[in-house]
Amino acid sequence: MFSVCPIAEVTRAVTRSIWFQLYMIRDRGFMRDLLAQAHEAGSSTLVFSVDTPVPGSRYRDYRSGLAGAPGIAGSIRRFCQAVARPGWAWDVGVRGSPHQLGNVAPVLGNNTGLEDFFAWMRNNFDPAVSWRDLDFLRAEWARPLVVKGILDVDDAKSAAEIGADGIVVSNHGGRQLDGVPSTARALPSIVEAVGGKLTVLADGGVRSGLDVVRMLALGAKTVLLGRVWAYALAGGGEAGVAHMLQLVEAEMRVAMPSPASPVLAQSPATSWFKTKDRAPTGIAQFAVND
Repeated sequence: MFSVCPIAEVTRAVTRSIWFQLYMIRDRGFMRDLLAQAHEAGSSTLVFSVDTPVPGSRYRDYRSGLAGAPGIAGSIRRFCQAVARPGWAWDVGVRGSPHQLGNVAPVLGNNTGLEDFFAWMRNNFDPAVSWRDLDFLRAEWARPLVVKGILDVDDAKSAAEIGADGIVVSNHGGRQLDGVPSTARALPSIVEAVGGKLTVLADGGVRSGLDVVRMLALGAKTVLLGRVWAYALAGGGEAGVAHMLQLVEAEMRVAMPSPASPVLAQSPATSWFKTKDRAPTGIAQFAVND
């Protein structure tokens, strides 16, 4: 939803179907328009995030000047940061335009600054979101639906009851509420409760291939990478992301008990943590593509 590029531009650049992530916002008409665009663009799956009913208190963004620095003072602060990094300023500031969020640009109009976006987000996220709102999504979206931001067993059961095809066990990387349980702590009990009813994915705190293996060992069918690819993209562009993926794959192969095996056998989720001095005897099924 908050991609720099609009949905149509992204789909023109890829050969595979994409997933579209959406938050609950007050303007249901705008949500319908976004869902229609995602459907027309061929998005195969809708990922609906439920763990951000209001923007979190992200003090790092305030310190960096990304947020909370309005007016001329904020502009000067960001300008000085760009001047101190001329390579980045040229690559992103000059050659990287347009500087806007493509999917929300129509509602922002000419107000495309960072503070305009954050103000819109604060005013339009819907803090009253409830499970009843999933009925609205189901009426507008007939393709697979994945609910992201689940940490509680009862919520996982509710997602299964409303007909979600999958859930993402995630604490939003600790960026929304830093006191919530880790994904790794919440994952096993959720897998035990609903793993046979829908697909369980994991996200949050994944920084390496070893972290991916840990999540698989705890029962996740798929693991999502968030911050790690964003850092790679910011630091090295497309080549940086490709290098990051190679590193993750190599780290996974080191962590696996039998790197040559195309599919690994399942094992109890706790085996990874009980045996600290050797690799686990097996993890949840994961295909290794050579």
